Amino acid sequence: MKRTRLQDRYPNREGIYTDLRKLGRSELEVQIQYLLRSAQQLHEHAKALMDYRDQMVEQSRQGR
Repeated sequence: MKRTRLQDRYPNREGIYTDLRKLGRSELEVQIQYLLRSAQQLHEHAKALMDYRDQMVEQSRQGR
C-alpha cells in the first residue's frame, strides 16, 4: 500500500494554516472529517461523470 505524504500545514475554518505538529486532537478530527467529506464529493462527481460518459456512448451507438 502506498503511503501518502502528509502536508506540513493545514488550514482552519478561517483559512489560517497551522503546522501539522501543532494541531490538537480536535483540530485533527476536523481535518479528517473535512477530507472524508471532500473525498465523498469527489467520488460522487466521478461517478456522475462516468454515468454521463456511459450515457453518451450508448446514445452514440443508438444513433448509428
